[in-house]
Amino acid sequence: MTDTIRTTQVAIIGGGIMGVAAQFQLAENGWTDTILFEKAELTSGSTWHAAGQIAHAVGSRVAGWINKTSIETYKRVEKETGQSIGWHEVGGFRIATTDDEVDWMKSIMGVGKLLDLPMELVGPEEVAKGNPFYKVDDVKAAVQTFEDGHIDPSGVTMALAAATRARGATIERHNRVVGASRQGDMWRLATEKGDVLAEHVVIAAGSYANQVGEWFGLKIPSVSCLHHYLVTDTVPEFLDRPELPVMRDNAFGGYIRQEQKSGLIGIYEGHVCPTVWEMPQGAPWAAENELFEADYDSIGDFLMVAFDKMPILAELGIKRVVRGAITHTPDGGMLVGPSGAPNVWLSCGSSIGLAWGGGAGKVLADWMAHGEAEINTRSMDPRRYGDFSTDNFIVERTKDEFMRRHDTPCPGKQFHSLRPLNKHPLYDRLAAKGAVFGEVAGWERPRYFGKVGEVEQIGWGHQNWRANAMTEAKATRAAAGVIDLCAFAQFEITGRDAGKLLDRLSANKIPAKDGSIGLCHLLTDKGRFETEITIWRISEGRYFTGSPIARANPDFAWMQSHVLPDEDVALTNRTNDWGMLALSGPASRAILSQATDANLSNAAFRWLSGQEIKVFGVPCYALRVAFTGELGWELHLPLDRIAEVYDKLHDIGAAHGLVDLGGYAFNGLRMEKAYRASGELTTDIGMFDVGLDRFFRPEGRDFIGKEAALATKDHVGWELLYCEVHSDRIDVHGGEAVLLNGAPVGLTTSGGHGYTVDKSLAFVFVRKGTPHQGLSVMLLNQEYAMTVLDEPAFDPDNLRPRQDG
Repeated sequence: MTDTIRTTQVAIIGGGIMGVAAQFQLAENGWTDTILFEKAELTSGSTWHAAGQIAHAVGSRVAGWINKTSIETYKRVEKETGQSIGWHEVGGFRIATTDDEVDWMKSIMGVGKLLDLPMELVGPEEVAKGNPFYKVDDVKAAVQTFEDGHIDPSGVTMALAAATRARGATIERHNRVVGASRQGDMWRLATEKGDVLAEHVVIAAGSYANQVGEWFGLKIPSVSCLHHYLVTDTVPEFLDRPELPVMRDNAFGGYIRQEQKSGLIGIYEGHVCPTVWEMPQGAPWAAENELFEADYDSIGDFLMVAFDKMPILAELGIKRVVRGAITHTPDGGMLVGPSGAPNVWLSCGSSIGLAWGGGAGKVLADWMAHGEAEINTRSMDPRRYGDFSTDNFIVERTKDEFMRRHDTPCPGKQFHSLRPLNKHPLYDRLAAKGAVFGEVAGWERPRYFGKVGEVEQIGWGHQNWRANAMTEAKATRAAAGVIDLCAFAQFEITGRDAGKLLDRLSANKIPAKDGSIGLCHLLTDKGRFETEITIWRISEGRYFTGSPIARANPDFAWMQSHVLPDEDVALTNRTNDWGMLALSGPASRAILSQATDANLSNAAFRWLSGQEIKVFGVPCYALRVAFTGELGWELHLPLDRIAEVYDKLHDIGAAHGLVDLGGYAFNGLRMEKAYRASGELTTDIGMFDVGLDRFFRPEGRDFIGKEAALATKDHVGWELLYCEVHSDRIDVHGGEAVLLNGAPVGLTTSGGHGYTVDKSLAFVFVRKGTPHQGLSVMLLNQEYAMTVLDEPAFDPDNLRPRQDG
């Protein structure tokens, strides 16, 4: 007689706040056939020793939504179960002592407006009133919040667990998962108490995520970093007064709050990042409620600044030091969503687990149960990391992220570790011309061209590089520009059924004629955007696609996952061995004609078509498209030949006024033409919200998301508008609040300066039915009027891309 193997819809590995919150939110969505496995007691990894802050004063809509959702979820569960979550709604102050930090505080006010989070921008006098023990000599401004605070980590986790069990889900403590294997369409998990077959697996294993991921063939980019907080002896001044707000101050890289009648000081060292259990080994299975010896040499200077900020703590003894492991990722964002392995989901890599747990659990549960979340999930998508994510990169970049965690997050901020990470063959040439680079998915891409060795100035308002970008943009409109887009996702799809696959995925009809190019949108089952790709039909059974480099892994996996077992389809990922040069401008035909024998006239090489040609004798895929809105071609070719093509283009192009084009100018040209980009095509909206009806072609064909999209066509919730922002000092960056009569009605998605029309331009989403007059955008806590534009600011008749001669 053989033992019966248990089955479950979802197995969750890990019993900290991330795992328990995910299981609760799954139960809220009706998925109660779930088992959570915890090797010891709930919270015994990193959750139990967390300081438990949850803030409203954060820098992005996504972060604000996550934190707000967490607080709302935890309060609701406390009310339902009667189990205390230890919630202290004391509010807080986020302090600014520099001009850049003041701008950051102003930008945070826009997030608060957008999400209806009560907050005020205040001066030092108000800070002193809220916390009379805090020195305000160098305080320039602060964001004061009112409905956030701190929570008991164990209490809230146990309350969630109780609510989850009440809904019929199962939690098994002291039952470690020891391995996994694929069995048909299920995952077979080996546990200390027998095997379990699961349709889905959620890895919420915290510091153990690395080694758990290996069972599923995954490299999970998460590192355990050590973080200190200290609890002082009793503070006499706290005995007979209400609890103080939480103070956050980059001056010492951390926070100060009241812990009962003591002081609590948390420090993120800005000069070192101690790590433990580094990849690939990961945390030892025997570790439980692990703490580490305090390192006062590491935090001493920061601690002295904290004592100077709040002198009443300086002469007290330290009664408890907590130095525990918390997980961080290379970009600081958590890992929530599909892993890339079939039906394996992640909810880990969370450096702020209590603040993120409830919101992250909702994102994951909605994604699993409904195929979409309420918000744009791209910043959490675990698949955002590409092949550049080696063990060394994951560890070293994560250390950099930890040390810079309390830097002011000005627009344009870049990491400096391991730069350049990936150098394609043009890097040294471009650097010698003064290229100032930004990292995009591990690749270096020029932002603008200045002096050799120049360091980019960053900030919210117009920066000194604006003049460089304007010169590049105007030269491209007047003559020609070439931009290095080697960091670009490029795939070939071949085989008898290649067209069937693409047609099944695309909301637009794929090109039916050899040589034709189509802009196509791949939708989720719920009719929302999965991605946007350009499809070129080379010949029957042979297609080439392109999309943003950050989508290389997700897009390739999406296509692969939809190939049917009996289909003749082969997918080849050219992303890492091919590059792309985009040549555009009115002189581009004259330049390229001297490099190829191909006939580049309109009659022979029409707009929105592609050909296989030789450029300076090098075989290229040439596509007649240009994101600048000019006459132009994309030249796709092997990376090992791209340098010679680039050099010779400049040799010929010099007489025609050819210039190098950077990303800032490129974006400005894109905005002038009102071309949508990834910021407008997110996972929380669909094609009709964005006004892409002409690319939605459902007649006589079926494709993923068709019925769901059609069901929403007459019930569109959002409208995408293209606007001029009446500002001469700052442009839209994305995520700012859009207002009507002072009330939030939407948000910006992307923007920039149109250098050749001299206008600040933006895309904004507003609620459907919102009047188009009287709109404004909130930039640095100031309203700027906007005018809705009914056509592109430049070349509205789209004549320039089609020009002949």
